[in-house]
Amino acid sequence: MDAPLAIDRVDDASATAHWKFWGTFLWGLLITAVFLVLQAGIVYGVVASSQGALSESEFMDRYISAATSGSVFSIATILTAVLCCALIAGVVKLKKGAVLSAYLALDAIPRALILRWLVLLVAFIVIADVVTYLVGRPIVPDFMSEVYSTADPVWLLWVALLVAAPLFEETFFRGFLFRGFASSFLGVSGTVLVTAGLWALLHVQYDAYGIALVFALGLLLGIARARTSSLWVPIAMHSAANLVATIETAVLT
Repeated sequence: MDAPLAIDRVDDASATAHWKFWGTFLWGLLITAVFLVLQAGIVYGVVASSQGALSESEFMDRYISAATSGSVFSIATILTAVLCCALIAGVVKLKKGAVLSAYLALDAIPRALILRWLVLLVAFIVIADVVTYLVGRPIVPDFMSEVYSTADPVWLLWVALLVAAPLFEETFFRGFLFRGFASSFLGVSGTVLVTAGLWALLHVQYDAYGIALVFALGLLLGIARARTSSLWVPIAMHSAANLVATIETAVLT
């Protein structure tokens, strides 16, 4: 039996027509730009809808406050996930001969395979939490505490973290980008590293230690994508990791 964490193969690297390296890179830049503009635009819209005239300094204070509001974060995460996933699907369909389910590795897989990787995820989380505790770092990052305490309704935050965020981020990083990069000079191993790094950089709300943990988790998600030839596995793992993080936040905050 193959070692579960080996990353020397991807069974579906050429399963469908797909954008090559530069096409993936340029479309990826566009999708990233749309994501960032949507996120900023939603926060701006919330602040701009406030009653009364605001000075420039007051507007910036309100903007920063809204950006860390759990309610605004939830709405922005859900809306951008829906719109950006639709954009990714559109970009895939623009490629002649591409089949969406094959492109994003969305074919059904055995539940036992997902459970196997979820067990590995649990081991990763336990190790990460133990190391975090031993080095004197908080288990719950300040950003998560702030977002959770200001979420109203709180169930919307759970939907954003457990459904919307994993769906978009995995579709983009371990789906669209992975497909185009894995068949390029980067290879599978390089793609796992690059997508984990790019995903970690997306989490600028955390400090350097938090970003490093996100990068390590990204490596595990990328390996899972490579070994299973399925996007469902990293989506399930990402959602499960966010579930654990949200429960920790609810209990420890």
